[in-house]
Amino acid sequence: MTSLVEPPAFRVPDPPEPPRYDLWPVALRSAGRLRGTLVPCGPGLRGIGWPETPTVRAAALAEFLTDGRIATLMTAAWVWGAAKEPGRPIRASTVGGRRKLAADNEMLRTMEIRYTDADIARLGRFGVTGPKRTVVDLLHTSEEFGIAERVACRLLARSFAGGLAGIQAHLSTHRRPHRSRACSRLAGMLAPPELEHSTATTRSRLRTQ
Repeated sequence: MTSLVEPPAFRVPDPPEPPRYDLWPVALRSAGRLRGTLVPCGPGLRGIGWPETPTVRAAALAEFLTDGRIATLMTAAWVWGAAKEPGRPIRASTVGGRRKLAADNEMLRTMEIRYTDADIARLGRFGVTGPKRTVVDLLHTSEEFGIAERVACRLLARSFAGGLAGIQAHLSTHRRPHRSRACSRLAGMLAPPELEHSTATTRSRLRTQ
């Protein structure tokens, strides 16, 4: 009788992580850009052979995502491919109750928000708020909520179960500061397109008066 031996478990190897181009000497980076082997990616660089994926975009933010910081708001939306630019300043937050170690500047603004592990996605060595948490944060933020932010929310909502309707249910059961602002913004996005356009136009006119 022939005995059957189970083959060893096959494990798909993890994909390689993009290099930390921000750690390369300036002369080497400049030479790479001149040769076309390094190209701009947000505020950083990516190798021409690396497709622009969320992991590659997160790596391009490496110099800003040190000391335990993660990408948030429109910077996170850019990492997920839902925004054209990561914004300036780059938006980040500390995690785990850490205090920020450096003052904000024109390139980086850091918040101190308590995120759960479920709120954060790990892309290689770097962290970013997941699509759902990014939408929730954008709806609550005190900053401008214009066309780019609405588009980002719509695109991000396609990537998780429930979409914007799921966000509506989330807001009804989770209380946090500026909840009424978030509900108002979401209601406008859930309205018929012609009504949303009319509401946005009215708000724009009021801001200019």
